[in-house]
Amino acid sequence: MDRPHPGYGVGMSILPHSTPAAVPDGARPLGEGPFLPSGEQIDWHYRKPGWQPGDASTITPMRVVRDDERGLVAWLAPGTLQESQGAPDGRRVRTVPLERRWLEPRIRIVEEWWGNGILRIAPAGAPWSVWLFWSDATGPEWTFAGWYVNLENAHLRTDRDTYSSDHILDVEIEPDGSVSLKDEDEVIAAIEQGRLTGAQAAQIERHAGAAIESFRAGEWPFDPEWVRWRPDPSWTRPSLAGLDDLRAG
Repeated sequence: MDRPHPGYGVGMSILPHSTPAAVPDGARPLGEGPFLPSGEQIDWHYRKPGWQPGDASTITPMRVVRDDERGLVAWLAPGTLQESQGAPDGRRVRTVPLERRWLEPRIRIVEEWWGNGILRIAPAGAPWSVWLFWSDATGPEWTFAGWYVNLENAHLRTDRDTYSSDHILDVEIEPDGSVSLKDEDEVIAAIEQGRLTGAQAAQIERHAGAAIESFRAGEWPFDPEWVRWRPDPSWTRPSLAGLDDLRAG
């Protein structure tokens, strides 16, 4: 089904705190060309609302699978090194106790993507991306582990970078189609610690409902073709510029 979800659009795309998107001048929505061919590198950014140069963010180098008016499909290879957000002592943010997670400052760190690779699909204009996971990818027949819907701001992109802001709450969909929400406890903590307002959290929950409707309608990010998809064996693992300097610093 190659048409946008009827709920996609400006009204569905919020940023917590209602701040302007922290993206370069001239950034355009996904779905507007020029587009990258399959196999090219694109860097996938998550920035906090109000991000400023030098602030921590997550930047993941990926290979383009498809880039067109429907949105962006990209492959995150296992073992990829990415820039990520760390606690002041350098640990991953998720190691910070929940009661302080949105109060602690964050620093820039280098992190390896562990586990199997994932396929990310960002539909144009949608406040989420769909991530496909496999529990076993060692042979020709991979074991599909389900879909993970990352609720986030609708992407804006430049020629070789795409930008979003994470909305904390996520949706997990098992291979049998059973659905559950993830990180509801983090949303509660984010409200208590001033990262979100109650109204913003309610809007994000509505986004979750729209994403679930998209899955149940069988829209294109959930097409079985993506479960069967495999990366080009000739692709090398992409590298992110500046990681050596970040490590040295």
